[in-house]
Amino acid sequence: MKIIDIIQNWSGYFTYPIYDENENLSEDEEERVDFKMSMNLHHGSFSGTAEDEESKHLFDKPATIKGFIEKNLVSFTKQYPCLYYINEQGKLAIDPQEKHPIIQYTGFLNETEDEIIGEWEMGESPGEGDWGEFMLKKES
Repeated sequence: MKIIDIIQNWSGYFTYPIYDENENLSEDEEERVDFKMSMNLHHGSFSGTAEDEESKHLFDKPATIKGFIEKNLVSFTKQYPCLYYINEQGKLAIDPQEKHPIIQYTGFLNETEDEIIGEWEMGESPGEGDWGEFMLKKES
């Protein structure tokens, strides 16, 4: 697949770990969330939007993405319109006055399969905070 200056749509999923009621990490469970991205590619850089099935009903606009593709390395950030979190009742909630932390995605493009597979993380510094895996497949 040759990367050219066009709008491309991708769909797939991301995962994140599940914790028990004592905040212990479940080793054999993870949450899997479907999501879609639309990216406008221009000379190896891209920007666009992303929506996921877990949070799209919370916002009146999609998350924004910005990144680059260099050879088969794909790196981008995702920024939700505002902070969203799980409240004390275990429900998703938003705080429109607070920014959501930037989420960093890093993966590799498999041109034969038209897919990107990698990892994401969100936190103050590398190795801290939340993390998971993702997979995106280019839509025809």
